[in-house]
Amino acid sequence: MDNLTNKEPGIKDTAVQDSANREQKKREGRSVIGAKAQTILDFLRGCSPYEADSIRVMVGHGTGDGATATIGAADMLAVNRFLNHGLTRENGAGNEAVMKHRQERAQKLMEAVKDFVDIGQLCRVSVALMKITSDCKAVEEARQHLQSQPVTNGGKN
Repeated sequence: MDNLTNKEPGIKDTAVQDSANREQKKREGRSVIGAKAQTILDFLRGCSPYEADSIRVMVGHGTGDGATATIGAADMLAVNRFLNHGLTRENGAGNEAVMKHRQERAQKLMEAVKDFVDIGQLCRVSVALMKITSDCKAVEEARQHLQSQPVTNGGKN
């Protein structure tokens, strides 16, 4: 009977320890997931409009086959939106001004993408961005859809 009594507390203690270990692992797992989500959220909050989508498209392209033709229409639209963002009639309505703006934005996108790809993939991204940035149809479309810069009233209501 003594042996039986001695075994029972040991078994109970082990069960309690296992349960505590499981709870601790769950807490650790949740905090790790929470930390990952927080990191992603911090990254997204730091992105300018259309930047996160453009990074996603270009990283996918760089790690894929490298053929610009394989970039879908929706993804191409996302990249073009990023390249055209901030372009207004006031900064120039000519093709040269549009191209210059798009090239500057492409450089910013390359800077963002380089952290996610290796050098070979970065070359594929660079080639694709050169093609996208200088696409005559996209440049003309951007030029035709230029918005005027919002008028500020200098603090007067």
